[in-house]
Amino acid sequence: MNFKENKAFFQQWLLLLGATVAWYLYQSLYTRNIWFFMMAGVGAVVLLALVFISFYKPNKDLVLSCKGKTNLVLGLWLGFILIATVLFFNLPYGLFNQSAARMAVAVGLAGTGALMMQASGSKKSIYLDFAVFLLVSGVLHRSLAFLNEIQSGPFSLGWSEGSRYYNASLFASQATYAQKLPFPVLHPSRYLMQAVPFWLDVRAILVHRIWQVLLWLGMTLWTSIALAKKLKEGLKLPMLWLTLFFFLFFFQGAVYYHMMVCVLMVLYGYHKDKPWRTLVFVVLASIWAGISRVNWMPLPALLAVVLYLIESPIEKGKWVRYLQFPAVWVVFGLLASWLSKQAYIRWSGEPAYVFDSAFSSALLWERLLPNKTFFIGILPGIVLLCLPLAVLVVSKLKGNYKRVHPLRWLGLAGVLLAFLAGGIVVSVKIGGGGDLHNLDAFIFLWLVIAGYILAGKLVLDSESERILPEEVSSQERLTTLKIHPFWIAIAVILPVFFAFMRAGTWQFKADESQKADLTAIKTALNADDLKEGPVLFITERQLLTFAEIEGIDVIHDYEKVFLMEMAMGNNEQYLQGFYEKLEKHAFAAIVTDPISTALQDRSRPFNEENNAWVRKVVIPMLEHYQLEQAFRSDAINLLLPKP
Repeated sequence: MNFKENKAFFQQWLLLLGATVAWYLYQSLYTRNIWFFMMAGVGAVVLLALVFISFYKPNKDLVLSCKGKTNLVLGLWLGFILIATVLFFNLPYGLFNQSAARMAVAVGLAGTGALMMQASGSKKSIYLDFAVFLLVSGVLHRSLAFLNEIQSGPFSLGWSEGSRYYNASLFASQATYAQKLPFPVLHPSRYLMQAVPFWLDVRAILVHRIWQVLLWLGMTLWTSIALAKKLKEGLKLPMLWLTLFFFLFFFQGAVYYHMMVCVLMVLYGYHKDKPWRTLVFVVLASIWAGISRVNWMPLPALLAVVLYLIESPIEKGKWVRYLQFPAVWVVFGLLASWLSKQAYIRWSGEPAYVFDSAFSSALLWERLLPNKTFFIGILPGIVLLCLPLAVLVVSKLKGNYKRVHPLRWLGLAGVLLAFLAGGIVVSVKIGGGGDLHNLDAFIFLWLVIAGYILAGKLVLDSESERILPEEVSSQERLTTLKIHPFWIAIAVILPVFFAFMRAGTWQFKADESQKADLTAIKTALNADDLKEGPVLFITERQLLTFAEIEGIDVIHDYEKVFLMEMAMGNNEQYLQGFYEKLEKHAFAAIVTDPISTALQDRSRPFNEENNAWVRKVVIPMLEHYQLEQAFRSDAINLLLPKP
């Protein structure tokens, strides 16, 4: 490895390492301990090394080498990365509890590994070796984080986790509860996928948790493979690394697994020379989108339009004919999704006024910028996500963008802007804005458009040829595009950054205190005065779903997540029915979350959501019910009617 040739990499690697150390110091500013000062020392060493390398000018070329074979070094370093990732989740110390510290270790390992690869004689660019090691770190960290969700404990692992299993069980309510209950209102397609174990009569929560993790990882990986297969020849990149990059890119949102169903249908079914076949798959995908989310309803048709605009040139003077099939796809796609939604509303068993509550919820525009709910902010976050691929696309196009009809550019930009605007509006709705998942459709379409352009699949109008023929080698392509290798590494760094944004530790052992708490709850619910009326489980309803608590009929209304949705949407008709039942003491007891009545300001994350819950649910509930007993360190509360 020649030091002079790789001096720029040394400087950029140390800058990135220093930035991650600074991120850690910022995160730990108010909890200074030995780890803080140790990382401060590391930062000082990195800074000194950066200054030294910047001014160091050897009299002759400095060459570093090692005797190990390249494949041996690659395997060894991948093993180190795996060990480091496992340690992240098993060492609950101050250093590894911080996401920034984990990112710093990953950057340090990736840079050192890239240098070792070059010293062992790697023929690849040092930036590519660095990107591969960092990509593996990000994929391992994001994937292994799911292992913490595979537990056998009966209580909810997160604010809404138990609600998901209850909603999924509604598609098998007769077998699960011995009564027919309405179907879920929120995200029906997601719960259809999660309902599979219920249809197989599996009542173990561990199996359902494993199934949900498999859905997350499996559907994301499936979509990544499908897209990588379409682009690998043009991008001239190994299938494995391209798949892993797409996999990590989708998790920046994250892009939800039930959205992957409709985009996979279009990816497999679209063919530019078979428009009627494409229409069939667009309609099928639109039916699924119609029972998913409102902002996904146009996605299947517009994805087909995007692929068409990229791959099909406009014949001179025939732009009306050019647009006829895209128009058919859009019209029939929207019609299919709308009809699907209306049919589901009618079959769900729920009144129509409880659907689409988000249309009446408040907009919190401050969440566009950095805030306590999302420290990056929606706008900076989406700019960061798009920037590396945008630079590569601009480099790819150069002057060739003029050889594509403006109508095609207008169509592509219009689709992106429509989903960007829709995603931003949904993100600033109360209840959103904690990450970029409400921009999932935009994220997917942006990757498709950028990927197809970079793979040379954008057909020019003037000569009906691709920007770069697929037959050219990767070296010729890179030289022609004049892409600085720095941007190749940056394209990987940012998805890895999003993967490391959240830290966590593994906790596989079922806490003995959970068994004691469950026994205590059963004992409290078996009291004689509670046998005279129904018990409302606002929270922890999965205890009924998985028969951890038996002999109590489930009350379908006023489940926590849905009640919160109605509170945030200020659905007075629904809430008024809740208040009337509270006033009449219709429930013998209520099981609910912590019952603090404290209102929060913007210094707390999700403060508006907390305040809506306090005003619309907690305070009205405490007017007619009082705390009788608390469990799990006040996380679960049992309320009884006031005398």
